[in-house]
Amino acid sequence: MISRSGFGALFLYPCAMRLFCAALTALLLLACSERPDSQESKLAPYLQEDLKFMVAQTISTGHPEALLDTPYYVVNDLRFFDGASAEIYSAYAEVDFFIYKNIKMHEKRKYRYDAHYRQWDRYYKVWMFGGAPE
Repeated sequence: MISRSGFGALFLYPCAMRLFCAALTALLLLACSERPDSQESKLAPYLQEDLKFMVAQTISTGHPEALLDTPYYVVNDLRFFDGASAEIYSAYAEVDFFIYKNIKMHEKRKYRYDAHYRQWDRYYKVWMFGGAPE
């Protein structure tokens, strides 16, 4: 005799099985997603490390006098994605780093948040002519 109680009942009733799969998928998606404020809080330390590295690299070349008294960065664009567009990368940031005193150029870097690894990834950097925003 086939028992129709417990977990085995889900496989005997197709409607219950669909409902169970939908609930399990929703629970999985909620458990795997990360809130935007959590992603944003992970970005700041990453940017600070990049800024420290750029300053240390300039000092190691023997030109510490070329540095600003307080090097800084400006986040120009920060976007968060939902749904299917957030399967691989769930956030994007574009940041300008200003480290030089008398040289009117800055470094533009772009970052994306990898939803699978839950960490920021720098994927683009280029030097741009022009000074700090007024």
